[in-house]
Amino acid sequence: MATVKSIAAAVGVSPSVVSAVLNGSRHVRMSEATRARILQAVEEMGYTANLAARALRTSRTGVLAVVAPKLSNPVFAPMLDGIHDAAEENGYAVMLAEAMRLVDGSRALERILGQGQVDGTILRPSSDVDSEGVRSVFKREAPILVLDEVPEADQPWLAIDDVAAGRVATEHLLDLGHTRIGFLGGWFDAHQSFRPREGFRHAGRRRLEGYQLALQAAGIEPRPEDVIESDYTARAGHEAVARLRGVRDRPTAFVVNNATTSLGVVGGAIAAGLRVPEDLAVVAIHDIDVLEDMNPPITAVRIPMYELGHRGVTMVARAIEGEEMASEVITSPAPELIRRGSS
Repeated sequence: MATVKSIAAAVGVSPSVVSAVLNGSRHVRMSEATRARILQAVEEMGYTANLAARALRTSRTGVLAVVAPKLSNPVFAPMLDGIHDAAEENGYAVMLAEAMRLVDGSRALERILGQGQVDGTILRPSSDVDSEGVRSVFKREAPILVLDEVPEADQPWLAIDDVAAGRVATEHLLDLGHTRIGFLGGWFDAHQSFRPREGFRHAGRRRLEGYQLALQAAGIEPRPEDVIESDYTARAGHEAVARLRGVRDRPTAFVVNNATTSLGVVGGAIAAGLRVPEDLAVVAIHDIDVLEDMNPPITAVRIPMYELGHRGVTMVARAIEGEEMASEVITSPAPELIRRGSS
C-alpha cells in the first residue's frame, strides 16, 4: 500500500513536501512542476489518506460536513460539484446530510458533527428549516459557513446576488412588453416589507425583492395578488396556474422562483389550454438541464451555484488554517438570462 514515505521516495522529495501537497498547504515552498509530479505519483500509486492517523497527528479529521436541502434536487447539483471540487483541491473529504431531516428534536445533527468529528461545516438551509436544530450548528467551535444570507453579524455567510436574479428575470419580461407580471414560489409574506427578518434571509425573499424593484423602476406598482406563495415542487406550479384559469385580469407572465416549479407552471398552462409564451410567458430562476428539453424550452436565469459551493469550501478551508471569514455576496459571475421558447 502506498504511503507518504513511498511517494516521497518515488518523486525524490522529503515526506514533508508530499504531506504539504496532500493537505493542500501552500506554506511549503516548491515548484508547480514538483507539485504536479507528486500528484501524478499519488494517482499512479493509488495512495489513500488514512484520516484516522491524520486526526491523531494533527487533531484534524480532514472531513468537512455539508448540510444541504434535498440532495436529489437538480438545482443543487452544480453547488455540490463546486463543493466536491474545492474539497479535493484543499485535501478534504465531504460528509453530506440533508437539511430537511434536521428538524427540532432530531439527534441527526449531533451524529453528523459529533465532538471533533469534522473540521468545518457548510450549511445551505432551506426555507422551511429555520429550526433550533440547525441553529445549534452555530455554537460549535469548528468554522461554520452558511450558504445563504444571515443578518446576524457574528455568523459568516456567503450568498448569491439573488436580488439581481429577480431583477434580470423581471426586466426580461418587461422588455418583451409585459406589464402584468406575477411571481411564484418561496414561502414569504408578499404584504411584508423586505427588511431582514430574524434568522436566514432566504433566497426566495431576495428574488421577490428584485422582482418588485424591477417593476417599480418601470413605473409599475407591484400587486400583492400577483405574488403566489408555494413550495418548490412541480405540482405547486401546476396548481397555481389552475387557480388562475378563471381569472380574467391575470398576469400574462410569471417569474418562477425555482426551476422545478417552472416545469409545473408550463405543464399547467398547457393543460389549461394556454399557449406558452403567447398567453403566458415563463422565466425560471435557476437553470437545470431538463428546462432545455421541455416543449417549449423554458427561459431561465442561470445563477452561480457552482461558484457558491466552490468558494464556500475554499473559505472554510482557509478558516481552518486560521484566516478570518468575512460574509459576502457573489457578484461575479452575475446572474445570466438564458432565453428559450417560454418567453
